[in-house]
Amino acid sequence: MPERVHKCPNCGAVVDASRFARVATCAYCNATVHLDEAVVSAARFRASHAAWRNSDPPLGAETVVAGGEAWIRLAPVARGEISDVFQVVRQRWPGERALLKVLRNRDDAPLFEQEWRALTRLAECDGPGLPILRNRLPQPIVCEPHPSSGWPRMLLGWSPGFEHTFEDVRGALPSGVEARAAVWMWRRVLEILSAVHRNGLVHGAVLPQHLLVERGEHGVRLVGFSCANEPDAALLAVCLPYERFYPRAMLDGARLRPEYDVAMSARAILFVLGARDDGRLPSGVPAPLAALLESAADGRGELDAWALRERVGAVGRQVFGGPTFCPLEFASM
Repeated sequence: MPERVHKCPNCGAVVDASRFARVATCAYCNATVHLDEAVVSAARFRASHAAWRNSDPPLGAETVVAGGEAWIRLAPVARGEISDVFQVVRQRWPGERALLKVLRNRDDAPLFEQEWRALTRLAECDGPGLPILRNRLPQPIVCEPHPSSGWPRMLLGWSPGFEHTFEDVRGALPSGVEARAAVWMWRRVLEILSAVHRNGLVHGAVLPQHLLVERGEHGVRLVGFSCANEPDAALLAVCLPYERFYPRAMLDGARLRPEYDVAMSARAILFVLGARDDGRLPSGVPAPLAALLESAADGRGELDAWALRERVGAVGRQVFGGPTFCPLEFASM
């Protein structure tokens, strides 16, 4: 005889009931559930389900409707080049956190839509490296026009712990992170880039504000996919305040190539290590690591992301010995 799974008509949770029970109490919303199908009519169930989905928001809360669901808008998270990012929580119980990206200028809609195409492509792909790196990339939920302006907006999955960008890190540690920490940071970036490249995309904007470190852990997340495209496609935009992070060829109109992402990753690591505008590193950075960074930043040496990731690990072992846990620590974290 097949087992039956009972669901609460009020909140949708699975109800744990003994085999011969006719009534049970939902452990999540405390509703009394009759296990006889004849007791709860379909109409009553639908009405209860509709009330659950459309529960009233807390007093004074600002709500938005996206993907057919009501969300409560919380504090702003970031201000990007073309959009503002807010944290939102699903209005109905149980709440689910997400990120809401809102476009600021209609003229930038093509970049916004390109980001959605790139993210959905990566989310749907099961190619090399991606299944284990899902939480290192933004996870798309829905992209749709704003009901009043018609401008696109998107919901992305919320991943706790990734709150500070490389730019925040440099601001908190002006003299730079420890060189040992820079090794794992660069390896994490190269792992993500390797997966993106092997699945047919180039990021095109590996900049400090698009790289987030995980609080208290050895994780890095890559965001800002509005310029991501297939190799040999034209670069859609350049973020002028960060022009020094782009290889000269990109600024001169060269088409996207994976090695440009790799070079930008090296420049981002030089930045968090405390390099000055003239490229000079603090004296405490070991010479083998400094040479590898400078070579990659200039587009020389190993330019395959995964092969370079292995090379970074070898240099790390050479200068620091075996790997140790070395999380970033600064006051705002």
